[in-house]
This record gives sequence, structure tokens and C-alpha cells, in this order.
Amino acid sequence: ETKGTPHTSYSQFLRQHVDNPKTRAPNDRSYCNLMMQRRGMARPCKHTNTFVHAPASQLRDVCGRAGRPVGRNLRNSNNRYRITICRLASGSTRPPCNYRGGSSTRRIRVACVRGLPVHYDRNL
Repeated sequence: ETKGTPHTSYSQFLRQHVDNPKTRAPNDRSYCNLMMQRRGMARPCKHTNTFVHAPASQLRDVCGRAGRPVGRNLRNSNNRYRITICRLASGSTRPPCNYRGGSSTRRIRVACVRGLPVHYDRNL
């Protein structure tokens, strides 16, 4: 996910991982099914994806003063963010994809290139 220029990788990061404020849906399952399709990750079905419900500016800050380096170009956030984790339901491998969702508040780890988050590494 780090090919291309930092800017295209950053815009892909925003498309895949940032949803602020959180898109309204009756529950996390509906939310995940809607968002994975809307953001272009349901063809083929992406296995797991995390959406962060915070302004892009706060996530950019993780690459600076709001994060600390943990090797290579990875940084851990100092702050916790509201997130929704979408996981492919078992037996769903081709569209229409069926997702399960879960919300929590977690610290996150991202990869940064030239001060921009370009890859979502994990929840901490």
C-alpha cells in the first residue's frame, strides 16, 4: 500500500480508513456492509478493514507530535480514537460481501511518508 507518490497513498488511506463523522447506519454490521462497498473494498471482498472516526488532521498529527516512532516508518498514536473494525463474515468470499462490525476506542499504528499517513498498520 505504499506504492505511488505519498499523495496518492495518502488519498487512498483517507478513502479506506477515515470516516468522520461516522456515517449513520442502524448497526455496525449495516455500517460495514455499506462502507466497504461505498469505499470500493468489496470487489474482491477485503478481509478486514478499520475505519477511524476522527478528522484527517488528527491522523496526520500521528505522523508528527501526536505519535511516536516504533521502527521503520511506523508510528503509534498517543491518543485513542473511535474506530469501527469490519471483518468479512465466514463463507463470504465474493460479492456481495457480508461483513461483521465492531466499534471501540483504541490507539492506532500507521505508516508515514513525508509526514502523511499512507498505510493503516494495526489497532493497539
